[in-house]
Amino acid sequence: MTTKPARAVDLPLAHLYEDGVFYPDEDGVPLPDGYTQSPLMYDAVAPLNAHFAGRPNTAVSGNTFIYYERSNPQRSISPDCYVAFDVDVAIILYHNTYRVWAVGKPPDFALEIASESTAGRDLNAKRVLYAQIGIGEYWRYDATDDSEFYGEPLVGEHLVNGAYQRLPVAPDAEGRPRGRSPTLGLDLVWDNGRLRFYDPATGEWLRSYDEERMAREVAEDRADEERTAREVAEDRADSARAAQEAAQARAEAAEAEIQRLREQLRQLQEPQ
Repeated sequence: MTTKPARAVDLPLAHLYEDGVFYPDEDGVPLPDGYTQSPLMYDAVAPLNAHFAGRPNTAVSGNTFIYYERSNPQRSISPDCYVAFDVDVAIILYHNTYRVWAVGKPPDFALEIASESTAGRDLNAKRVLYAQIGIGEYWRYDATDDSEFYGEPLVGEHLVNGAYQRLPVAPDAEGRPRGRSPTLGLDLVWDNGRLRFYDPATGEWLRSYDEERMAREVAEDRADEERTAREVAEDRADSARAAQEAAQARAEAAEAEIQRLREQLRQLQEPQ
């Protein structure tokens, strides 16, 4: 008996291969400053993911490998957050990585969050590489009170003729560093160490990961309360309906008894 050769799609981890080249979707190395950086990353990725959830062909992700040179898996970068518009999200999800040649374009927006071990690279090598790849906007955010890693709390740059030029960032009415991202159509605000996003089109702040979770829990609790109230009302309606039916049955029985007695009386009154 001959064994049918396995197709490429049947092989384990086939989605990580292309033309025999392996493009891993993780390196097994945790974030060097993950304890402090991970919550900040969630606060960046989660609001943007929720905000753009209704926009077709939009990818929002964090700490995902971006491969920018075909057949060379050593050429990869991993922003803390990126946004890509007008892309086939299914391709990104299938590979669990962002392959620029497969997607057809680099991300439109990248954000790095300052940490002791990554700040130097974010300010230099990554900045140069992002420009070379063609990422249209590059933002950097330092959560520390004295901007000890980047030297500035918030910086935004956009690509002009292959080089990054600064976007305006200035204190707002409350003294918070604030800048507008033309790519996202949102304001980025350094708010007491937190990075927040403001939508000028709606006049509303985007919810953070925790705020979204709390709002969802409140909505679920409210829905449970409304469901319980509806069930109580339905039980009361059923009880009232049953009581009404019982009263109707008693009335009909009483009327029948009256008719029976009347008939009996009539029979007794008839002459013999």
